[in-house]
Amino acid sequence: MKCLRCGGEIHRNDRLCRSCGSDAAVMIKLKGISDKYYNRAIDLIKFSNLTAALYCLKQSIACNKKNINARNLIGLVYLEMGETGEAFKHWLLSASYKKTDNKALEYMEYSKENIVEFDKMDMGVKMYNEALAMLKTVNIKSDDTEKIRRYIDTVINKLKGALDFNPRLLKAVNLMTLCYIIIGERSKALELTKSVLYTDTANPQASLHYNILCPDRTRPPIKITGNIEQKKKTTEVQPPPMEEQGPFTSMMFMEAAAFLIGVLACAAVFVFLIIPGIRQSGGAGSSGSGEAAVSGSAVSEAGSEGASSGNLSADIAAREADIKRAKELYDAFYYIDACGLIFGMDTRGISSESLEIYNSIIYNVTLNGANGLVDLGRKSYNEGDSESAEIFFNKALTYSDEAGDDEELLKTKYTALFYLGRIAMDRQENDTARELFEQVKENHPDRRYQSYAEGYLNSL
Repeated sequence: MKCLRCGGEIHRNDRLCRSCGSDAAVMIKLKGISDKYYNRAIDLIKFSNLTAALYCLKQSIACNKKNINARNLIGLVYLEMGETGEAFKHWLLSASYKKTDNKALEYMEYSKENIVEFDKMDMGVKMYNEALAMLKTVNIKSDDTEKIRRYIDTVINKLKGALDFNPRLLKAVNLMTLCYIIIGERSKALELTKSVLYTDTANPQASLHYNILCPDRTRPPIKITGNIEQKKKTTEVQPPPMEEQGPFTSMMFMEAAAFLIGVLACAAVFVFLIIPGIRQSGGAGSSGSGEAAVSGSAVSEAGSEGASSGNLSADIAAREADIKRAKELYDAFYYIDACGLIFGMDTRGISSESLEIYNSIIYNVTLNGANGLVDLGRKSYNEGDSESAEIFFNKALTYSDEAGDDEELLKTKYTALFYLGRIAMDRQENDTARELFEQVKENHPDRRYQSYAEGYLNSL
């Protein structure tokens, strides 16, 4: 056998490794323990016990870090659980230990050939991490239960989006189960828990959730399968009803209603006040002198100045009303609508109170609005609707284009450019695609996107 420390040959009768002097008996024992853990993991996988199998495989490589079969199987188990990053990490380590005749090389080559699918799974993991970060900020001890519920609903929608991209991601299903438990929707939580336990019979979080939801019931029946690659996948959670961004959004409907009410009010004023006044002044003017005409001209000029001042005041009042409405939308997590109201607003002349509100929300409104548009763009692109996706990504660019040195807005900007590059490549507009991918490769703060862009550039 080979020495586990240096890779040198250890012969049957050797007491020490001839290269590094390690105890041969210890090396042989460690290799045997590593192999036993690996074989135990295979048996556990047959019973869909992924968590326990993962534990055994980690113990296997702890005893023998160069156990290629164990490392490759860890990658497959992580892939089955939707965690592509962990899977790639172990396949890369496996390939570094054995550069030929290694299944890890085939797995990585397959991922390159199916980069769109793996990219979607990565996006699911990213959205899960965002949802987890959002949930950590919730204070469930707060008295404002309605606000908590709205916030939890936002987290659930983010998790549904993550599962839309990556239906295997058990962590996202577990987190969504917890959210449903918090807001009291136990039946939905139970269905999600069962779906996790079907895929991974000993998943610790799902087991805890099941015991909370059904303390007096036995565990759900487990179907035994013989092969991890043939086992039924995690129950797919349907994507959320995304916030509609077409011509009949709630904000646009409200604006149209307000406009109609204004028109009707103006018409009423005109009919009941202005027309009688015109008739009265007309009757008096028929016998008036030239002095009356001069006086009327002066009044007209004064009225014009007053109207100009009134228009300015009305414009300021309208902008302050938009800021107030944007704050309400922001508090309710309707970031895209809020951003549409106040992005690029001229704040000159507004009150100090309105300006303070504007300054307190504009960054978060812009960032979250742009991110929401990128999420909608990804969803449309993955559903094959490139035209809608292009509209969403370009709108996100409008909000994030003046990012400056802000890393979060830069991520949003160059992620939108990355997908616009893919849309251009799909349309065989290769020069445009090449230009966009170059920008992403040079400027995206996330190295994964730099790598993706480089891959597409090589394919072009």
